[in-house]
Parts: sequence; C-alpha cells; structure tokens
Amino acid sequence: MQKKEGKKKNEESNPVEETRLNSALKHLFCGGTAGAAAKTITAPLSRLTILFQVHSMVTTKENRPKFSTTLSGGMKKIIERGGVLSLWKGNGTSVLHRFPF
Repeated sequence: MQKKEGKKKNEESNPVEETRLNSALKHLFCGGTAGAAAKTITAPLSRLTILFQVHSMVTTKENRPKFSTTLSGGMKKIIERGGVLSLWKGNGTSVLHRFPF
C-alpha cells in the first residue's frame, strides 16, 4: 500500500511549478504582444527611413527630387504610389521576427 501512495504523490504535479510556468508563459506572450504592437506603430517611420537610405544610393542627382527630400514629402509619395497600407509593407515579417523576443 505504501508504494501506491508514493507513486500517487510523485505523479501529482506541483502547483508552485505550474504557477511559475503559467507566469513565464504569460510574460512571454505579453512581451511578444507589446513588441509586435510597437513594431506596428513605428513601421511607417521605419519604412520611410529605409526608402531614404536606399533611394540616395540608387539615384543620380537629377532624379533625386522625384522621390522626396523631406519627411512629409516622403510620406505623401509613399501614399500616392501605393496607398495608405503601403506604409506597413513588410511589417508582418518584422512582427514575426520580433514576437519571440
């Protein structure tokens, strides 16, 4: 009889360990969600930054005014060419990349 009772105690899970695991998973999920939200909010500025960097490398001085040299002008051009949702182009991949961290 003692062996059966001993097995029962070992088979039962420790509530403290379950609480720690739930807490850790909750923190991971909340951190991932916060990171994804932050990436989504800042995505238009990140996209604009990348376009400014790349544009200056691939254009000549004559073609430079065709994009924009100001922040507001760059936003307007992006929206004109691809619509408002184009400000978040590539955001899904960025969120998937950042969510686990």
